[in-house]
Amino acid sequence: MNSDLSKIINGITINKFNIYAKTVRKGRYSEEINLDIYLRIDQFEQFLLSVKIFHGRKPYYKPWIEIFNINNEINMNNKLLIYFDSNLENTILSFFSQLFEHGENIYVEYYNDTETKKQLEANIPPAISRLGYKLFTLGFTWFKDWYFPEGFMEGNMKLQGEKPLNNTLKIEQLRKIHKEIKTFLINTKDNEWYIIKAKERAKILISSLKTTSLLF
Repeated sequence: MNSDLSKIINGITINKFNIYAKTVRKGRYSEEINLDIYLRIDQFEQFLLSVKIFHGRKPYYKPWIEIFNINNEINMNNKLLIYFDSNLENTILSFFSQLFEHGENIYVEYYNDTETKKQLEANIPPAISRLGYKLFTLGFTWFKDWYFPEGFMEGNMKLQGEKPLNNTLKIEQLRKIHKEIKTFLINTKDNEWYIIKAKERAKILISSLKTTSLLF
């Protein structure tokens, strides 16, 4: 993992807003830190989300990042900002995704992300869910839906994305995604709004994968 977190700690600017880590705390392990990310404009600031970063422990554990406690409705001086599907979300996901190297994981909580939640509950392939599609476009090609935490420390529902370890594995994972979404398009007849959105992404993704000659 690229360990340069100075930008988010010092603050990054988007649309006149400053996104920054107001607090940086040690985690449960020496390799882990916790960030509380805030949004600020002029003298107004609001909590945006939490980030947990594990830098890895060689040779046993690879680095990972978890994004959680997401504040979807942010009131900034009587102006309501929506996080999901915004430039704010794109900036956050893009920033943390670029820290990853091959075989490393991101976990993003989705329990209050209505569209993603409905899509994953309906067993729609993660790569064409609202959140999963964003992660796919950022280079993540393997997904796991943690819809039911298996212990006591995992927190709420989250989607896990992993960047491919190598090009051979990437092709294998892209083939699997291609097969899953083709099956989805053939077998799914429902026309709920969240399914329609997933179908639209599926068609775009299939079209883009056709240009990857190594897949077929």
